[in-house]
Amino acid sequence: MILEVTRGHILFKHKNNIVSIPGEMFFPPGNKMGFAVFKGEIKNWCAPNDAILLTSFEIDEVVAAVKKEFDAGGNSLEIE
Repeated sequence: MILEVTRGHILFKHKNNIVSIPGEMFFPPGNKMGFAVFKGEIKNWCAPNDAILLTSFEIDEVVAAVKKEFDAGGNSLEIE
């Protein structure tokens, strides 16, 4: 579940953990929101689990779940 979207990150809750997903917001035509995710910069969960690194599988799961929420709202998510 998306908890917050700012110019530089998305805060996302996934299976009782929260992850901060770095990226950059943009505004495509049509009054919708866009966000470019910097997938290679997703490393660990947020506190109190910040010492736990995400696996590549977990990163893929998180990104897919965020994309699904963006798509449902008619917004754009690009993965870089």
